[in-house]
Amino acid sequence: MFVRRKQNRSGTVSIHVVSKADGRYRIQRSFGSSRDEAVLKSLERAARQWADEREFGGSLFSPEGAAEYDAVMSSIGQDQLRLVGPDLIYGRLFDRIGFGAVRTSDDEIFKSLVVTRLYRPGSKLKTLRYMAYFMNMYYDEDRIYRYLDELCWRPEAKPKAGAYDVKRDVERVTYNHTKKVLGGNIAVVFYDTTTMYFESREEDVRIAGWSKDGKNANPQVVLGLLVAPGGNPIGYEIHPGNTYEGHTMLPIIERLQRRFRLPKPVVVADAGLLSGENIRDLEEGGYEYILGARIRSQSELFKEKIVSLNLSNGESASIELTNGRRMLVTMSDAQARKNAMDRERGLKRLEKRFKTDRITKDKLNNRGYNRFLTMTGDASVRIDYDKVAKDKCLDGYKGYTTNSTLPDDRVIEEYGYLFMIERAFRLCKTDLDIRPMYHRLLNRIEAHVCICFVAYTVLLELERVLKAAGSGISLDRARFLAEKIYQIDYINPYDNKRKSVLLHTKEEPEVTELLDIISANC
Repeated sequence: MFVRRKQNRSGTVSIHVVSKADGRYRIQRSFGSSRDEAVLKSLERAARQWADEREFGGSLFSPEGAAEYDAVMSSIGQDQLRLVGPDLIYGRLFDRIGFGAVRTSDDEIFKSLVVTRLYRPGSKLKTLRYMAYFMNMYYDEDRIYRYLDELCWRPEAKPKAGAYDVKRDVERVTYNHTKKVLGGNIAVVFYDTTTMYFESREEDVRIAGWSKDGKNANPQVVLGLLVAPGGNPIGYEIHPGNTYEGHTMLPIIERLQRRFRLPKPVVVADAGLLSGENIRDLEEGGYEYILGARIRSQSELFKEKIVSLNLSNGESASIELTNGRRMLVTMSDAQARKNAMDRERGLKRLEKRFKTDRITKDKLNNRGYNRFLTMTGDASVRIDYDKVAKDKCLDGYKGYTTNSTLPDDRVIEEYGYLFMIERAFRLCKTDLDIRPMYHRLLNRIEAHVCICFVAYTVLLELERVLKAAGSGISLDRARFLAEKIYQIDYINPYDNKRKSVLLHTKEEPEVTELLDIISANC
């Protein structure tokens, strides 16, 4: 929500609180009108307070907590009440991991932007308002954007005065932390990409391309993420929006492998990165790999070989390929049921299109369920139910292409951990609101991603320490509790000494547990 002035025909100016949803602006409340500038500013202050109370949760503390401080509340102003939970939880983990040593042009802003991203993600302008309203931290808007311009300059470009290669430092801290968490050994790495779209039409690296978010019309960038077991991050890279994801994998692996002198790890990636070129590059680079295989894209002869294995639920088999490669094939009844349901839905969509529209030969491709289409001699297109029958025979089968020396069961097990990187993307997109992005300049885009990458690392560490402590507090609950921890700074009237005290709330037992866990690990 934001405050807006509206010029009226009468010559007066109205003050409105306005929100935006689904591309439309809606007036939430009107606060009056006037011609007098002093009156208008007073109305704007009232409107801003009303909007903040509804957007940020209203009262700053619960009645249970306030009652204990009735004696001193008359002498306490708004600037003496601060939200400290996020800093006590996320901020301490930020420092423990080592991000406090990352050199930037303004270390205080860097930490503040990361911490705020963890508990109240939003636009930079909304972040500034929230920090001022709850944390008594006041930053000028221009100062923030100048800082973002300096945060992630490219090494090949001429840096601004006071700018540092923050991304390089962030990856160093993250790698060292991940290595420590894993006991000093990173033998397997997982790689995947996602797309992040923009609510803007301008293009630089923001180029329209195939979107994993279903936003094909929007400009986007491609984010490549490399993680270790457990989803622990190692590094990331940003690419133009029309970059083929298969071309993004090896450069980041080689860059980080050389930089950190990693023994060449086993590379695990999904079927989208399975290409002859990628396999050749990995083998020439001396890497072992485990890549998902698209069974339905194999030759008819090879698919017949898979079907002839006649595997039952939970069984697997290995098929030798050329050049020391092999394909592992597994069978799952649950996967078979999913394949059947998906195909049925796809066929229904195709059949509906035939009833309502003429399907031309340009629809003949292997994407989705168009693979069931065929063209007859009279140049018409029809559904080939023989193809459908052959497709049914492959239900439940899943393939893995590898040159690894790992045992077959270990190959399947390691590929199964690929869900961790999918979860990493999900956390970034949901918990951290990494997209959509509203930035226009490349360096601000990179700064935004860098902040989210650090925030993800802190979030994962919080999850790790909570699990290690046997706590039932979830990440969502931890965020909720963080927003319940306030501190009052006051002058004791008896000795004139400045003191601080945490407010008590009805969630005090959980708050105490959470703070104790953080203290034990920091």
